Amino acid sequence: MPQLKIQIRRSTVGESLPVAWVTLDGFLDASTVLSFDHTLQLLHGEGRGDVVLDFADVLYANSSAIGAILNYRNLLLQEGRELLLLRLSPQMRTTLDLLGLSAVLPCLASEQAVVDYLSSAPAGQRSLGAPAARPAPRAAAPAPAPARDAEAGERRVMLIAPEENRFTDILKMRLLTPRGVFRIVTSCSEALHHFDEMDPDLIILEDPMQGSEDFLWAVKTEKGKSVVPVIKLYWTGTDIETRREFKIWEDDFLVEPFEVMELFALSEAELRRFPQDRKALVHLAHLEFRTRKGNLERAGELAASLLGKSGLTAEGVAAMSTALAEALENAARHAHDYAPERCIDVVFLLDREKVSLTVTDEGAGFDFRPHLERAARQQPIAPERLQQSRGSLGRLGIPLMARCVDQLEYLGSGNSVRLTKRLG
Repeated sequence: MPQLKIQIRRSTVGESLPVAWVTLDGFLDASTVLSFDHTLQLLHGEGRGDVVLDFADVLYANSSAIGAILNYRNLLLQEGRELLLLRLSPQMRTTLDLLGLSAVLPCLASEQAVVDYLSSAPAGQRSLGAPAARPAPRAAAPAPAPARDAEAGERRVMLIAPEENRFTDILKMRLLTPRGVFRIVTSCSEALHHFDEMDPDLIILEDPMQGSEDFLWAVKTEKGKSVVPVIKLYWTGTDIETRREFKIWEDDFLVEPFEVMELFALSEAELRRFPQDRKALVHLAHLEFRTRKGNLERAGELAASLLGKSGLTAEGVAAMSTALAEALENAARHAHDYAPERCIDVVFLLDREKVSLTVTDEGAGFDFRPHLERAARQQPIAPERLQQSRGSLGRLGIPLMARCVDQLEYLGSGNSVRLTKRLG
């Protein structure tokens, strides 16, 4: 799910070379790139040696994250320090290749390769061509063009932009395949009107378009439509933070100015991913909002609407809604102390067998294991105690959630909870 865990380990290579190892786990996407960039800036402030980013458990990285990595690399180089990338996934390596960045960012396959590379020479004198600086050679390109064209030969791309111009022409030339469709639509209402007829595999949406947020809301809250990837293009100077008051997130975004190759690479990655998502998923929606009472109520209402279309029975919808209310209240009260500037993240996922809701807060987490064990041992809760216990973390709140769902999971440090109920 769209979340990111970051752990930092500090060590010394050789006798006197300090290194910070940053282990990443999850998604580097539109909703996590800001916290990722904040972590990099904090590390930069320490002024401590070289930095290694370990991508072994990164499920996806968008171009905004890559931009943050490049900016950080440049900062380090100015200070005689270096940034290294460790254990990249094939998909991320392909993205770097497409952008021509794998030639300037050291990408290594193991921690020993990192140690050998760092020990080979001082920063600024190390060679990417040295044996220690290269992962094992690949037998072939990561995604041969003929196979990729065959899979995407009939793909359909919708671009929603105020007018046709040089930029839209370049996108069309790059993304249109011989048997495919590339449609430029100049209004969001028209795009919704033609959505079912076109059945797009990718939507590129310019944010300044009137009704762009309404369009995104309509697509991401409708079963079937929601799994279609949407890339949003924001104008220069857009403050993404202000959008988090209450927002349905796009799948990815870019903020001008950006290199057009970034958009090409991002579009190709989404087009490759989409066929698998369409087979596995029925509905995917990602919501984020500030910790305010009205937003909590609005989130509950939206989730109830999505659950009502999921295929759950009426009793199942009521049970999941109750569990979600507990999870949201726990996040607002115990993790955020109702601080309105802090955000709560909710991901709704429906596949052909189950529905799940994942609620993530910005708190430090807690030791959830004894509470789950206690909930598993407790007898059924008397109905008159449920109303009194709402929002009481570790008392009746967790047992209540456990009884409402088929599976209750706490993730990471305990600041993320996943509620799952089977269909039928």
